[in-house]
Amino acid sequence: MHNLGNSGSKFRNGDCLFARITPCLENGKTGFVQFLPNSESVAFGSTEFIVLRSRLVCPEYVYLMSRSDEFRELAIKSMCGATGRQRVQERCFEKFVIAKPPSEVVSRFHNIVEPMFKLVHIMNLKNVSLRRTRDLLLPRLISGEISVERFETETASQIS
Repeated sequence: MHNLGNSGSKFRNGDCLFARITPCLENGKTGFVQFLPNSESVAFGSTEFIVLRSRLVCPEYVYLMSRSDEFRELAIKSMCGATGRQRVQERCFEKFVIAKPPSEVVSRFHNIVEPMFKLVHIMNLKNVSLRRTRDLLLPRLISGEISVERFETETASQIS
């Protein structure tokens, strides 16, 4: 019996998912995990990404660092494998050195950027909901099943 979901990379909220394979790495594919139900939740994903987890700095810093040109260039230079299917070697990150800021600086940075990251997540959820609504309504509007005339007159009367 095969246990689905137990292979691949394990990640949790606050982790950064960094693309390991071409062309995803070159295209900038990187994700910040904040969609799991709680801090104890663990998810399993593809082996085609590397999980970067904060030890010395806040999770948002790790994500932003992984988006830097220097970090990505180091990863790209470490790639090996067949053309078109090259993969980053995880040990390349051992060569990436960052200064550990004082804990007060990390805490202040985290307090500033965490709400921004949460807002990005909330706005993404709203966009998904709006797309779903559009995809449900648009065919009905085009076919004439739903008329906008009633809404136009209601809106006009609300404005006056």
